[in-house]
Amino acid sequence: MFLSNLSIKYPVFATMMMAALAVVGVASYSQLKVDFFPKVEIPVVTVTTIYPGAGPETVEREVTKKIEEEINTVEGVNHIDSISQEGVSNIVVEFDIEVSAVTASQDVRGKIAAIRGELPLEIEEPIVQRIDFAAMPILSVGIDAPGLTPQAATDFADKIVKRRIENVRGVGSVALVGESTREIQVVVDRLKLEAYHVSLAEVVSALGRENVEVPAGTPTGARPRPSSAWPPAAARPPTSPGSRSNGPTGWPST
Repeated sequence: MFLSNLSIKYPVFATMMMAALAVVGVASYSQLKVDFFPKVEIPVVTVTTIYPGAGPETVEREVTKKIEEEINTVEGVNHIDSISQEGVSNIVVEFDIEVSAVTASQDVRGKIAAIRGELPLEIEEPIVQRIDFAAMPILSVGIDAPGLTPQAATDFADKIVKRRIENVRGVGSVALVGESTREIQVVVDRLKLEAYHVSLAEVVSALGRENVEVPAGTPTGARPRPSSAWPPAAARPPTSPGSRSNGPTGWPST
């Protein structure tokens, strides 16, 4: 009743008040900030472990279950999901909403470090990450270089384009996707392997032994080397494929 009586008795004053409220509303709306990815902290941590050459059952038995049992003892854990695939173990740990994501990730890293000796030696170091919407990629750059080979285009993108983007202020990280890396493929002859009674595991082991860098020693003289200098390394150069084509695995036959 007060507003009604005020509007009837003082119509000009009521009109000016409504106009003032409308102006303030329009000015506030124009300055309203909108963030596509607002800063929201979600207490969810992911653990990714690479186990090269292992099947899903082996990954689940040797990696996933051991990590799950250890993470389950962390305070504030609400739910754990895991996926064991060929060579990869993915674990998603959801904490209570009042738990800090930073604290949760630190606790998970500590638990994994405590059982690192119980995990297989062949696995890569487990990667612990917390979900951060601000860390998601916001820009994708495609490179088309018809006059360059895939290796040359990868080298150009890695050493020039990537480094210049990393130098831009505010850029956290730059990831290179779809690069063409140099590799050497070794094709074995199954019949010759069976004839020489050589297994594929022995071939892999022999290739690892033949392609290593070992210290060649420390030089001596009138001027000693600084203690922080690296000793020279001696690498065994690879032999051309033609010179190792007699044996089943590329070694000269006897």
